[in-house]
Amino acid sequence: MVDDEEAFADLIASMLDEAGYEVSVTYHVAGALRLIGEREFDVALLDLDLPDGTGAEILRKMKDDGALTEAVMLTGNRDVPAVVEVMKLGASDYLVKPVPLGEIEVAVARARERYRLRTENRALKARLERHEARTGIVTEDPDFLHIIESLAQVAPSDLPVVIQGESGTGKQMLALAIHDASHHKMEPFVVFDCAGVEEEALERELFGYERGVFAGAVERKPGLFEVADRGTLFLDEIESLTLAAQPRLLRVLETGEYSRLGSSRVIRVRTRLVCGSSRDLSALVARGAFNQDLHYRINGVTLKIKPLRERPGDVLPLALHFMRAHALGRSLSPRALEALKAYPWPGNVRELEMVIRRACAFAEGDVIEPRDLPFGSPAL
Repeated sequence: MVDDEEAFADLIASMLDEAGYEVSVTYHVAGALRLIGEREFDVALLDLDLPDGTGAEILRKMKDDGALTEAVMLTGNRDVPAVVEVMKLGASDYLVKPVPLGEIEVAVARARERYRLRTENRALKARLERHEARTGIVTEDPDFLHIIESLAQVAPSDLPVVIQGESGTGKQMLALAIHDASHHKMEPFVVFDCAGVEEEALERELFGYERGVFAGAVERKPGLFEVADRGTLFLDEIESLTLAAQPRLLRVLETGEYSRLGSSRVIRVRTRLVCGSSRDLSALVARGAFNQDLHYRINGVTLKIKPLRERPGDVLPLALHFMRAHALGRSLSPRALEALKAYPWPGNVRELEMVIRRACAFAEGDVIEPRDLPFGSPAL
């Protein structure tokens, strides 16, 4: 609390002390600079006009020092240029004297919550940077962190892995983390989405073909198993494979051998298979919709990723991660962060990234507000 009206400053300090705050009081700029040099405060209540300077000087010093302190300015007049200056410096609020005591307490409570969110953001950034450096995965969810910890055992084993999770939850990122933690990490990591691919096209992609075997086959093409030899092949949406196509995949996994379409030459590969599925394969097997033997063969380890709506603690670190990639100097307001956390994210992480990218592209100012978040837009 910095105000040269000593009785007023002491009254406010007493009120805030009774409300549970720890308050330091000074009546001039010099005292304020000494205090902020000793510690970082959650909130600074700063009188704009002081005997030896201005509250703007104190605010500028805090910002120059990198403090996250939220500043609420007090002023005895409606000097618009001065108010504009302190708001540009980063003040979160200003009150014009005389001001009811209750209004000051409300302003301090709002500022304290903004400070809490900003310090939480800083701590989350530090933690997610540690996770990213290790796996490339951004998460604070205990279950997901447990999966990451298990990679030390899963990745080097060469067991086939099934990653189960809704579309957009990060199955491919986890598959890449498995590859990078294995002894195949210097070999290819190849991705193929089985969804919506016709059976003939699927076989061409997985097993390759010889020149002239069908119209348009103007040259020999290696299959993805061959491309991924000694590396990792990630087959996403494995449940989309037709029942007719599944036995051939099973034979390759059992023997490590196959032939290109139009050729009798046997190709031998040592490819680590990781499969992604948005559905429970065991349930599909029980209904006769997925080959049981193939399920046995690919299901060495099953890792289940929860949808984003079931891990709300990941929304903030993921949003910060995408802001670093796309924000170009912009930031998220506390209200925007709360809106992001409240949204159910039917499109999971993929939707969150697009929301951040779009907000960064269309936001009018440097701070993204809830109005800039295009929830439910058909364009997403």
